[in-house]
Amino acid sequence: MDILKNAVESIAVGLEDYELASSDERRVASCARNIFAGVLLLFKHKLVQLSPPDTDGGLIWKSGGKTTVGVKDIKKIFDSQGIKVDWKRIRKIQDFRNKVEHYYSGHSYESARSLISNLFIVINQFIRDHLDKEPKELLGHEPWSIMIEISEVYEREKAECGIKLEKLEYFCASILDAFKEFSCEECGSGLINPTLTDGEASESDFVCKACDYDLPYETIINSVISQYYDDAVYLALKEGDDTPIIECPLGCDGLYLYEDGICSSCGDGVEHKCRMCGNPIPPEELFMTPYCGYCNNMISKND
Repeated sequence: MDILKNAVESIAVGLEDYELASSDERRVASCARNIFAGVLLLFKHKLVQLSPPDTDGGLIWKSGGKTTVGVKDIKKIFDSQGIKVDWKRIRKIQDFRNKVEHYYSGHSYESARSLISNLFIVINQFIRDHLDKEPKELLGHEPWSIMIEISEVYEREKAECGIKLEKLEYFCASILDAFKEFSCEECGSGLINPTLTDGEASESDFVCKACDYDLPYETIINSVISQYYDDAVYLALKEGDDTPIIECPLGCDGLYLYEDGICSSCGDGVEHKCRMCGNPIPPEELFMTPYCGYCNNMISKND
């Protein structure tokens, strides 16, 4: 089996499905399925290259048993080998594939553009940096041209959405950054527009340009923040560092941005420095502010 050839063919078929989806949206699912399979095959081709010589080039990497590796296993192997991949975009491609196949059948032709745009960025970097090939030569002129055209159109629309988002006022700059990176939870598109042209973001609705999913700020903000800080939260837990977001210590059901010292939902903040000992209050103890956990316990004992 020529894994690289299969990868190229799978991506090409996925792009053909995308073009056919303009008149038959049932093709969106096939597009997502083939594109994701193609990306995984590219990665597995690299694993073959990493295999020891005495395996005759066979794919020896396994996932704790007889099954071949999945995304998490590939990431672990690549990280150990210093092979850099934009895993955030890979997750977006995978999430799109999962949703369109298992949860929601109404993904539109327009929503698939974000899938192609993420694909273009991932495979352009991977093929050049880790397969030592030119993407256009490997994939062929037509598939490469299709990806470039789709990506350029999508990125222009993404930039237009960013300009509209920038015209609103946010509780802090991190919230604006999070909205700019947000992908619609219904269709996966990153084309999110506010309904207001100026004023407070917290007073606006936010609409996905691809699927028309419409939510007010107070409903969408937790998803926006969770998605944006997902990697940072994981890394903090792994390294034992302070988590960047917590439930609002003021009890508003929103998410509190620890470094910014403000809740993304209600816009209020609390003291981060203990009034008694002067030490910083850790995120998990902010609900006891203005004292840290130790000092709060000492006060309770004295009472």
